[in-house]
Amino acid sequence: HGVLQTIDLASGAGLGDAVAAQCQAEAVPDRIDDVRRLVEQALTSPVVQAAATRAHWREVYACTPIGDRLLEGYVDLLYRRADGLVVVDHKTSASADRSALDRRVDGYRLQGAAYAVAVGQATGEPVVRVVFLFLTPEGAVERELTDLPAAMADVARLVATGQELVTP
Repeated sequence: HGVLQTIDLASGAGLGDAVAAQCQAEAVPDRIDDVRRLVEQALTSPVVQAAATRAHWREVYACTPIGDRLLEGYVDLLYRRADGLVVVDHKTSASADRSALDRRVDGYRLQGAAYAVAVGQATGEPVVRVVFLFLTPEGAVERELTDLPAAMADVARLVATGQELVTP
């Protein structure tokens, strides 16, 4: 996360220094090669490449009231397409196994939808996609939240009825 929020998404400029600094900050200097490989994979993913060519923002704090409650979170990557905004959430995974990633997406469903609700209401713009970008040893794998409108409705209902959404 730390490296992807600071380097140039189009060219990767600053990658080496950012990886070294982040690994030092996280007390994992022996993982420099692993972190660099994961970031390089992220930079070649279609969703990051699309963001790099458009207006985009990283580590975006999004907060909006729903009734008498607040819904808030930090979006890893947000970019604008002609039809609306795209939320990208970076995840690491030990495997690119399809069924395992399906389960993880199910587990992150409300988190992704919460970001979409908060961003959409805060900006007044539609959020048209939520993409989980899994960085795995086998490469970057994009998984989209396929039931976004229903998931957003679930989030709004849960928050409005006082159920706290605490996501990983």
